[in-house]
Amino acid sequence: MAKRTSILAAVAALVIIAAPALCLANRNEEDNFRWQDASREMDALPFTRAFIDSVTKEHLGGPSPLAQRRIQTNRPFMNGETLVYEVRWGLFRAGFVILTATPHRDRGLIRIGGKAMTGNIVSAIYKVRNYDISWIDAEGLYPHFYEHHAREGNKYRMDSYIIYDNTRNKLFLERRGLQEHETPRFTHDFMSLIYYVRSKPLNPGDRFEANLFTRPNTHPIRFSVQDRRETIQTAAGSFNCVKVELTAGGDGRVFGRRDKIEVWISDDNHKYPVMLRSRAKIGSLQARLVTIMR
Repeated sequence: MAKRTSILAAVAALVIIAAPALCLANRNEEDNFRWQDASREMDALPFTRAFIDSVTKEHLGGPSPLAQRRIQTNRPFMNGETLVYEVRWGLFRAGFVILTATPHRDRGLIRIGGKAMTGNIVSAIYKVRNYDISWIDAEGLYPHFYEHHAREGNKYRMDSYIIYDNTRNKLFLERRGLQEHETPRFTHDFMSLIYYVRSKPLNPGDRFEANLFTRPNTHPIRFSVQDRRETIQTAAGSFNCVKVELTAGGDGRVFGRRDKIEVWISDDNHKYPVMLRSRAKIGSLQARLVTIMR
């Protein structure tokens, strides 16, 4: 992972150095960037339902048991939604992130998808089309199956998956070979963690913790809801928000205990993640909500 982080750091440096020229040369092209079109480039990447069922049966002996815990919540995202974010890397627009929640009631699951795509300016140096999907329990909001599909630059391709065994407190990671990791029960991936946090009341002063697996370790992530409410203006509207600060209990692949991550979440029943600000290993990022579809 040190190599992958160094690549991202090098790309960041190149983008910052070349930004003035790129902005002048590609301003109109960037304005014409359509995240809808870029999103469709990734639609063929996910694993099939038959493949997921097959590998789950191979490792667990059958379907992953449902509803091993129950969270009393009725957030609107459980009925389906799409959230689109503009991502800025430093002073300029880096791309977009699309979060989707799709209920699969016949399976007792919610399919959480996250598409990340660079815009035209950054893609001129290093194009990214990544798709992460977490199949989470509709009752307990913990993951059963996670899949990662990466298409970066001209050569990097990766398709990997994780099967969570919440009965035996372990997970199976298939990434250029099978790995088995001991984990606490109901350990999260990045995608499932977002929606687990959204299920919380998030009252000022609240503090809670959840475990996050970032290869090759599991880390406790601590959440602190700040006392002050703020109004955040976005292209999707104006939102009264609570600010939640995240700290990691160890150094992971993307951020560590010294990195600062802040999320502004709407103070209503939707609990939209309205804005995220991160100062982490890969640089300073800000994601702001621009579109809501229900």
